Amino acid sequence: MPESRLTPSQTSPTPYWRRNLRLIVLLLAVWAALTFAPSFFARSLSFDFIGWPFAFWMAAYGAPLAYLIIIAVYARVMNRADERAEETGEQR
Repeated sequence: MPESRLTPSQTSPTPYWRRNLRLIVLLLAVWAALTFAPSFFARSLSFDFIGWPFAFWMAAYGAPLAYLIIIAVYARVMNRADERAEETGEQR
């Protein structure tokens, strides 16, 4: 079996990438909750909101807005992490 071309320092992720992976997992869990929870409870959300079923509003406006907020949070946190890594000279 061929040996790995990675050096020992490259086999474990740096603190920068560990923080990045934790953030990705957290935001992915938020995305999954925002995607599947409203559809699971859609039948109980059967009241009208401005003439339309509330589940429609959740799907049509709530979910895309929440996805944009997730993207904005990721961009903001990663920009700060990039700045911190540049200041400390941390390898990314």
